Amino acid sequence: MAKQEKNSNWKNYADIVADIKNDSPSRIYLISGEEKYLVDKIVAEMKKRWIASGAESLDFYLKDQSNSDLPIDEFQSLAGTPPFLSRLRMTVIRNTGLFSTKSPSVSADVERWKAAISAVPEFALVVFVEDKVDKRKKQLLEAVSSVGTLAELNFQDEEMLAKWIKSSLARKNINIPANCVSSLISRTDSSMRMIENEVTKIMLYCENKDVHQLDLNLLNRLSIPDVHASVFNMTDAIGQKQPGRALEIMNDLIILKEAIPKIRLMLARHIRHLICAKELGNASEIASRLKVQPFVARNLVSQSRGFTLQQLEKIYFLCFESDQWVKTGKMDDRMSMEVLLSACGQV
Repeated sequence: MAKQEKNSNWKNYADIVADIKNDSPSRIYLISGEEKYLVDKIVAEMKKRWIASGAESLDFYLKDQSNSDLPIDEFQSLAGTPPFLSRLRMTVIRNTGLFSTKSPSVSADVERWKAAISAVPEFALVVFVEDKVDKRKKQLLEAVSSVGTLAELNFQDEEMLAKWIKSSLARKNINIPANCVSSLISRTDSSMRMIENEVTKIMLYCENKDVHQLDLNLLNRLSIPDVHASVFNMTDAIGQKQPGRALEIMNDLIILKEAIPKIRLMLARHIRHLICAKELGNASEIASRLKVQPFVARNLVSQSRGFTLQQLEKIYFLCFESDQWVKTGKMDDRMSMEVLLSACGQV
């Protein structure tokens, strides 16, 4: 039997995994969050668990509403269609905006949607996957939580990602040291999808070459460039009044096929984060405000101590000015970056 009631607290990935393992589905799931890898993985695991093999075309339905509204009668029809060969009929509806930008504003429409959500039958498994959820839309959210589950799957913390990376490589008898783990998390922006891609590349290489120990040199050869670390080192060089070193780092990135506009954008973003770090001073608050990993927040605090707030604001303005030089045709991309780094070294 599907669960009848759940409290209104937002659940996480582990909670939904427990539902799947315990064969205890809710009638409705509303899933949102930054970590799309986990969202897609959960949907795939639900499908594997509750849709009979070979019955996918009959008992599983996926609909993307990004470009149109979801009519309430269509929702009722989708949710009310019984399964053919499976225990449940699973309907995944993506990007309805029903819980954010396209939420009904007329009270009568809100009541109709609340009634439709509450009336979802027990043989249904309706999964709303939303990019954004406005938690102020309490009436519809409470309607979902009364018969189902609200879940938010955000980026995982550094400790969890490190365990995941190590355990994935350990299955192939590949040891990865802590500095390589941190570098891999940095160069993938903590994205689990990107991490999985990089880990797969590492596995294939190590299996083919019978390598069981990873080091930073090998990681640099196999994986995507660590642009974040390069930008951090570039900023260090600027703070130490070494524009020549900053130019060398930029040239290394260009050799690795990184686009100059991206390098400039990431430098500007990093300087903006340093301004925030300078003003806030507390790593925990920085991690929360900027949505970065704790180790990144700690590094921002440490590096920000090498600059005054006025210096950081001046460098940030120079990044903007450099972008304008290119857009107005005064300089090409490379020259604008060279002038920018030289100017930053004089701040």
